[in-house]
Amino acid sequence: MIIPTTTTDLSPALRKCTFFHGFPYTDTRDVGTSVLVMTNDDRSLAVQVAKDVSQQIWNRKEQFYPSLPTPEEGILALSVGESPVLINETSDNPGAGTPGDGTYLLKAMVEANVENTCFAFIYDPEVVNQAHKVGVGSMIQVELGGKTDSRHGNPLKLHAYVKSLTDGRFIRSSPMGKGSSVNLGKTVRLQVNNLDVIVCSIRAQVMDEQIFLLHGLDIQQKKLIGLKSSHHFRAAFKPLVQKIITVDSPGLSTYRLDNFNYQNIRRPIFPLDPDAHYSFWGG
Repeated sequence: MIIPTTTTDLSPALRKCTFFHGFPYTDTRDVGTSVLVMTNDDRSLAVQVAKDVSQQIWNRKEQFYPSLPTPEEGILALSVGESPVLINETSDNPGAGTPGDGTYLLKAMVEANVENTCFAFIYDPEVVNQAHKVGVGSMIQVELGGKTDSRHGNPLKLHAYVKSLTDGRFIRSSPMGKGSSVNLGKTVRLQVNNLDVIVCSIRAQVMDEQIFLLHGLDIQQKKLIGLKSSHHFRAAFKPLVQKIITVDSPGLSTYRLDNFNYQNIRRPIFPLDPDAHYSFWGG
């Protein structure tokens, strides 16, 4: 069985053993879900516990494959008076090796034009350099994102106002790496109608609110926040927002594992093969 990236708070009953979901975006023979059990020199007990936990995981396998909304559906799910709401685009998470310049969620937010919204961040050094040349207070025509490949969406043609420029440096406040220095290269905050869009020169996933604060944006005063990440952002953002909506679209870190053309993975394997049966490789 292969499982998309999952947080431990989604599977509290499994915390007593070390449960490795594996990295499902790796096309190797041995990729898959694993359970590691340690005992005090009792091999038979370790094997039995591993079998029991593995069976529990298999019995709950459907819970690891949620049906995620599209970016458009995620925005439509906003409730009146519920803010701030955060939408994370799991399919273009640079922490998983994606290009970080995907445009599916950003395009949906531009078209929805919900008031008082922001997005951080999209990787596009060309647009950043263009904004730094004209300076704060200028209007520019840009083709934003979608430059690495066509899998993650096409470039967005936007007429934008250059609100602020920074060097992309700040100190991380997230529990993950708190106090460490971050350098995202030159950045720009663009305003497109009701939407503030932060563009950076270095690929990275958003871990905390510091990239917003660097550009003068207080996310707790926003109605809707969009960002590129799968799970690591939650430690910092959960206390700051009312709701998190994870959306999926085509991309290298999508939950839709059947979108990939695996060549080397051991078959049959769930969910690529829905009729695959439970098997225990160990002991």
